[in-house]
Amino acid sequence: MTKLTARRPWVFVAAIVAFAPAVYSGRPLVQLGEQEQLARQLLASDGRERRAALESARKLGASMDSSVRSALFTALEHEGRMHAERYRAAKRGEFLPELEDAEFIGALTRAVVELKDSRAIQGLVAALGTGAIVTNALADFGEAAAPAVIAVVTSNESVPDAVDHALITLRFMVEGSRDRPLAPATLASINRAAKQRLTGRQPFVTTIWRAIDLAMVLQDPGLSAIVKSIADSPLEIYGRGVDDPELVERTQKLAADRLAGVPALPVRKAVSELIK
Repeated sequence: MTKLTARRPWVFVAAIVAFAPAVYSGRPLVQLGEQEQLARQLLASDGRERRAALESARKLGASMDSSVRSALFTALEHEGRMHAERYRAAKRGEFLPELEDAEFIGALTRAVVELKDSRAIQGLVAALGTGAIVTNALADFGEAAAPAVIAVVTSNESVPDAVDHALITLRFMVEGSRDRPLAPATLASINRAAKQRLTGRQPFVTTIWRAIDLAMVLQDPGLSAIVKSIADSPLEIYGRGVDDPELVERTQKLAADRLAGVPALPVRKAVSELIK
């Protein structure tokens, strides 16, 4: 049974990533000789130590060395995987204690995105599903980030929110490919990923919606024919695991709107606007 929404244990972090303010401690800037220690603190198990280290790291600016940068990227990857594992644990019915610092991933994402460093791609991919900053930042990397984002869409191990946001990211990449061209092989892989999520049974109907949006910007006749079949027949949607009549109707309307040229939402935004 495909649902519109459910208790997704990490969906709340989308708001955190979008709106969590930067926090500064007011302490002096870390000197270059201390940055290696700061890098270790960013990966510490103690939440308060990580938070203090993050605040110090953000103050370094252009003086930040590679050890701190790498630690930030690794920390974000760890946080993203931890949130994904919490989702899986909740699906298994396991008890989940409250997070020590639920806002940490939001502040960490902002710090990483501000660096505009392609070495952050793996960390950002691990954080897919946590908000608009991640999707827009990955889209800005274009071709360099595409394979890792495609892998999230096609993997059966990916959590639903990550899949949905990966599909949005790929749409942003295709829409922006005039300025940031994608290789023909990459476009072919995106096409296959869209088809996979457009034709199979999905755990949430929103994944079908995001796949429809991506399919239409690809302007592929085969994908467009699939979207038309969804718009024309409710049986096509029931066959994808959607059994709520209202959601079937909404899915048909969305498919018809995209075929008519109605733009998909959300629209791409400048990362600088999102991290103000």
